[in-house]
Amino acid sequence: MKAYLLPPAVIAILFSSCKIVGPNHSVPDSESAGAYKNGSSQFSSRMSRSWWKTFGDGKLNSLMSDLQGGNFDLRAAEARRNQAYASLGVDRSQLFPQILSSASIDRNRSSESERFAGGGGGGGGASNYYSNYRVSMSLGYELDLWGRVRRIVEAGKADAQAAEISVDQVKLSLQAQLARSYFAMRFLDGEAEVLKQALATRQETLDLANDRFKGGKTSELDVARAESEMATTRAQLVGLQAPRAALENAIAVLAGRNAANFSIPPAAINGSAPSISAGSPAQLLGRRPDVFVAERNLAASSARIGVAEADFYPKISLIGSGGFSAVDRTDFLKWSSRTFGIGPQVDLPLFQGLRRKADYDFAKARHEEALATYQQTVLTAFADVENALAARRGASNEVAAQADSISAAQKSFDLSNARYKEGVSSSLDVIDSQRELLNARRFEV
Repeated sequence: MKAYLLPPAVIAILFSSCKIVGPNHSVPDSESAGAYKNGSSQFSSRMSRSWWKTFGDGKLNSLMSDLQGGNFDLRAAEARRNQAYASLGVDRSQLFPQILSSASIDRNRSSESERFAGGGGGGGGASNYYSNYRVSMSLGYELDLWGRVRRIVEAGKADAQAAEISVDQVKLSLQAQLARSYFAMRFLDGEAEVLKQALATRQETLDLANDRFKGGKTSELDVARAESEMATTRAQLVGLQAPRAALENAIAVLAGRNAANFSIPPAAINGSAPSISAGSPAQLLGRRPDVFVAERNLAASSARIGVAEADFYPKISLIGSGGFSAVDRTDFLKWSSRTFGIGPQVDLPLFQGLRRKADYDFAKARHEEALATYQQTVLTAFADVENALAARRGASNEVAAQADSISAAQKSFDLSNARYKEGVSSSLDVIDSQRELLNARRFEV
């Protein structure tokens, strides 16, 4: 059998002109800084993946465990990650030959008119019925001369990596929501404790006013004022129940629990917030999952430009098939019943109404969008850290100032209460100092 091959010169020209088309991805430069303007050396510890444990709250630790095992938003993110990796597997399959097999048996009837028109021996009683027995195997393989398939795999890999880190992004976001809701609820518990203490103080003031009134040392107006303050404080305490219930229900949803069967006993917060280092601006880019997701989306969009560009070039595939075919089952697997076919297949785009150019322009526009999104995400990340550091520093200063405020308000109340007991000052002084002390303590919480 004589083989027919392409001339060596044609083969050399064909493969020498082949290259992976499209741009190669690189992380774009972003405006950065050597240090944060609101940074401080006092924040020495580095945040870990179990950052909430630095608060030393057993209940919070338990809720975080429930979140990781039962939150449905997190499960959905994990399912999207699994979808991305499955899609990557589909993309990678195009790098390999596609081998298929088939088998068939069919019963047929030929037309008597067609038989007789052929001039063959008339009716003759020959049967018009016959069977076909076939078994075959086919092979197809695209020669990825321009890197179209490799760019598809590159884009799929970037998508899978983005989906993988998106799980961490969703998890971190949910953990932050849970921590915020939990501490907001605990702050309300602390505020409720302050109000309960204020109720006890106001009860003492009311008892004192009643005693002085019964003793004829003051008017009934002092008793009415003390009762009014008692009622106001009690109303403030009751007013905390609804927001606390809303926070408790939000925590239940985050933990994957039914709010109707979920409750957290009240407890005040003990201790202060831990100090956490923000690191350097350069380290931030490697620690923020949203930045990494944006960068991987940018890489995927860059690879898809190559896919769109490769569509302008011929698509060359090797096609082959072989098997057995016979009308008599006794001849089915004989060597004489073999069939085969092999050869190249070239798909060359000639005219599609400028569709391929539109696909290429679309891919470039998507890349420009991904680039802008990445740069915006980087700037937002820097701003978020600056805001957090500024708030942390401001809160530290407020804590010190608030301690002085509470001390002064407590002294004012002690003096006014002592003067009222001695009959030197009016109940208004006591009530005013009580309000100042309560506001200072509530603000401290």
